[in-house]
Amino acid sequence: MLDREWVSVVDPNDPHERYVFDVSFLLSSYTCIYGRGCPGVGDEPDPVRGCCRLGAHYTDDEDRERVEAMVERLGPDYLQFYREAARHGVTATLPGGQARTRVRDGACVFANRGDWQRGPGCALHTYAVERGEHPMTYKPEVCWMVPLRREIAEDVGDDGQPVSITTITSFERGAWGPGGADFGWWCTESAEAFVGEDPVYRSMEAELRQMVGHAVYTELATYLDRRRSRARKPLPFPLYVR
Repeated sequence: MLDREWVSVVDPNDPHERYVFDVSFLLSSYTCIYGRGCPGVGDEPDPVRGCCRLGAHYTDDEDRERVEAMVERLGPDYLQFYREAARHGVTATLPGGQARTRVRDGACVFANRGDWQRGPGCALHTYAVERGEHPMTYKPEVCWMVPLRREIAEDVGDDGQPVSITTITSFERGAWGPGGADFGWWCTESAEAFVGEDPVYRSMEAELRQMVGHAVYTELATYLDRRRSRARKPLPFPLYVR
């Protein structure tokens, strides 16, 4: 395992909320290259299905309800599989009880294919962009977070009170569960996706603010701005070769 650099930030508004950030990834030039060379995660290149092949697992009931309610908002103008979604729903329940968006012909039911009138890609994403809104307003939480990953653990502080520790890092193959090891390609381990003009903490500022709050993000950004200006370079984000 190659080393990474980390920084810890205590929420200025709550000393019992602490965050640990993967500095190496947040200072990297990662950017999503969907539609710009992404081959997808299957055994054979499939840039249309991208990483939508497995559907999106909901994080909670609120996430599920928001996404399910979008079917009628999207309608047949935005959602290629609207008739099917309206008739059969967009949620599948897995054997273990987890719920995710339903997979249709090898990808999420919200994923429009190459022959669609508005072009390929997530119907929820397209709807948001055309309305001048951020895609996270409508997409499943896991979809707008990736490639960021949030892990929450509980500990006890020096005062004996419970402390919540949230780690923000990159979404690796293992985060997908056993299936991730079988991906033919995954972006956070491939140099092809590290071509962004801005570091991740700037290019994904809106997502980070939503994940950790404005006060914590301001602390983080201030630190990372200073960290970039130091003579000693940060530890680079490690890329793994399969």
